[in-house]
Amino acid sequence: MRRADQRRKLVADKSNSHSRGELWALGSVLGYASANIFDRLAVNAGDPLVGPFLRGFPSLLLGVALVWKHGTRDQLRPSSPRYIGGRAIMPFVWAGSLSTVGLFLYYFAIRAGGVIITVPLLQTWVIWGTLAAWLMLGEQLRGFLLAGWSLIGLGLASLILGELRGHPLTAAWYWSLPLAALAAISYGVSGVLWRQGQLRGAHQSTAILLQFVTSVAVGLVGLAIFGRLALLATTPARSLLNFLESGLLSGVIAIYCIFTALRLAQVARVNAISSLTPLTAVLFARSFLREDLNLPMLAGVVLICGGVALTEVFRNRDGSENQPAVERSQEVGS
Repeated sequence: MRRADQRRKLVADKSNSHSRGELWALGSVLGYASANIFDRLAVNAGDPLVGPFLRGFPSLLLGVALVWKHGTRDQLRPSSPRYIGGRAIMPFVWAGSLSTVGLFLYYFAIRAGGVIITVPLLQTWVIWGTLAAWLMLGEQLRGFLLAGWSLIGLGLASLILGELRGHPLTAAWYWSLPLAALAAISYGVSGVLWRQGQLRGAHQSTAILLQFVTSVAVGLVGLAIFGRLALLATTPARSLLNFLESGLLSGVIAIYCIFTALRLAQVARVNAISSLTPLTAVLFARSFLREDLNLPMLAGVVLICGGVALTEVFRNRDGSENQPAVERSQEVGS
């Protein structure tokens, strides 16, 4: 009887842990989706070029705090026996650079097409990330993944058809299609680079710090290259605040939620809930920004969410590692 009681207690504890994990995963969905709304508000009055620089600051502070908390600063000090070396550091530098280029593209896409077109298109990162992992890390590429990819393709077709029949946000909305697609490619590849660095010994805290030090630096360099450093002083305060709020929601709150969820619940459950992010963002955009949403567009977003969930499930079954937190934080997202 005592053993039976212990087993029942273990099962109950595990069930409670999964339930808490699912709630944390839902918190990440709300964080990422809310960040998209603040991004759209930010580019309404501000220049998209300042977005990547400002958006990376909260995540950079998170990285500093995590390195201090976990005592992993030695991983970056060459004189330390714990030094991880350039082979582990450089993937995060490349990932930070590539994802920041994607952020620049994302901000111009969301200004042209709005949240309802841009955010679902960004979900194609799961396709590009899978292909990049196959090429760069030798992960298996199974035929079952085609089921998820097919749903994503059908969803995109329905979304674009609905936009053609609806009331686009701007006359240049179609520019959001290639811009968001290129941003998605950058997120997919940078996520694989991030995972590569972790496989070479970098702690998560070190990874986040390196990623966002690079991201903030590249954002600043981008402003300098375009001769727009003065934008940091001339951008309206409301827009600056919106960029920072987006960074806080996606780069701190959502990341904390997703990491906590993965400690408490199975990866498949967390992925299934996380795949609701684009649908949540779309519903938020309709409710708070009054963006146009018709039935074909809504059906397309639902299909995309289903395709993302299937792709993640099949990747997990194939034994590939999960990289949700930082990758999705960049999917602006993430």
